[in-house]
Amino acid sequence: MTRSTGRRKHHFKNVQPRDPAVKPFGEWLGANRSFYANFRTWLRDGGYGDSVLNIYGTAARLALGWLDMPYWQIELQDDLDKVREYIGKRYKSRATRQSYLKGIAKLEEYLRFRCHRPKPEKRVSWQTFVGPLPDWLAKDVRSYMSHRSRTWLPEAQYRAVSTLLSHLTLFLRWAAGQAELSQLADLTPNLWFDYVDERLAAGLKPVTLNGQLREVLSFLRFFADSGRELCRRMMRVEPLNEASRLPRDVSLDRLRVLLAEVERSACDDHAGILRMGIMDRAWLLLMLHSGLRVGEVRRLRLSDLDQERRRVRIEQSKGLKDRIVCLSEATVRALEAWLDVRGPAGSDHVFIYRHMPLSVTYCATRLRTYGKRCGVVVTPHQLRHSCATLLLNAGAPILTVQAILGHKHVDTTMAADYYRAMEEVERRMEPQREAEASPRTGWQLLTLVDALQARSLNSTQRQALHELRARIAVWCQATIRNGHRRQL
Repeated sequence: MTRSTGRRKHHFKNVQPRDPAVKPFGEWLGANRSFYANFRTWLRDGGYGDSVLNIYGTAARLALGWLDMPYWQIELQDDLDKVREYIGKRYKSRATRQSYLKGIAKLEEYLRFRCHRPKPEKRVSWQTFVGPLPDWLAKDVRSYMSHRSRTWLPEAQYRAVSTLLSHLTLFLRWAAGQAELSQLADLTPNLWFDYVDERLAAGLKPVTLNGQLREVLSFLRFFADSGRELCRRMMRVEPLNEASRLPRDVSLDRLRVLLAEVERSACDDHAGILRMGIMDRAWLLLMLHSGLRVGEVRRLRLSDLDQERRRVRIEQSKGLKDRIVCLSEATVRALEAWLDVRGPAGSDHVFIYRHMPLSVTYCATRLRTYGKRCGVVVTPHQLRHSCATLLLNAGAPILTVQAILGHKHVDTTMAADYYRAMEEVERRMEPQREAEASPRTGWQLLTLVDALQARSLNSTQRQALHELRARIAVWCQATIRNGHRRQL
């Protein structure tokens, strides 16, 4: 123990495995020694610190020394499972076993990268979802899933299939346990209402049950189109009443606090925190200034970026739709800063964390971390909502905002609207500019009213908009006159 820290001094007890079953490092093949050195370099380039580097390096030396074979002959499944079993028997400390097993998992990842071995695809546990169903209904579910999966991206297949199967078969499995199902017509409203009563009593919310109802009705409509007999009353079941959901955008003041916290990480002295902060700033501005979804940020490729024209191409997004998205000056600068420190990687994804593309939960986890530090709780999708609010408040037409968020392609006029509005947004994001930006609010409201008039409205709605525009115009003129009087 040291008096200054209260902890024992750093030692190298577990750096070199001391086990007679493990061949010493000096007796290894030269290729394995080079492989091990490259493995440590790969870990360091991925942002790992010295302590993790030593633990993972020890696990790799244990595996390579115990297996005693050229690294390219190691079977990732069988051989590494033997190493895991050996670690479980050899080390009594639970913490030591967990640390070494993490190191073996990282070694497996590096072996796949070095030997060009693809990662095995995750398989959906069909038996879990359709096992309790009658054979004919299980066959129908598989047929429906095959139809739905045609519009899903390959990397999203596993997650999408598992999610849809869960939502669809919860009711079907329950119904199969309550009644004898011999055809689709046996799925009746009475069964559904009994299911709803039971699930509401268990604490499920109406929005969850409505989501399940949508999937069940979509499933039934798919077979109705092919002439299958259904219960017509089931197709007329209405969803439960839900509480109205308010917009989930984040206020300008809270966004400033969040961006300031991210900026602190992007200027940190610690190399690992600095790198993560620079990357987090880039994808956060893509969501906030350009309205990208989490999946679009994760799938973004280097070839999709057009920094000279300040645009990015989003390919096969939601519904397999493509679109062009404009980039603000702040986003371009953040992307350039990230690409300067990104370094080489085994993938052409723009955003890489520990040698791999971002996971499904990475962005949400990082936002929670920043939120705990600065007190601003934000979800990734709220940043997308905030993008729409910021652009509308800065005077961007509604049709432009719809196109930017992915409803249709952005043409030249819409791009000009975006750049003009985003200049206003960037000014407002700076605290000292808030006072300059506020007098423009009246004219922005007039722009929004004009955009609304372009929509298909009935006569009553048009009359209300006309009256609203007239009142706003009078208020703007009064504001200008008051300003002239103050100057005089």
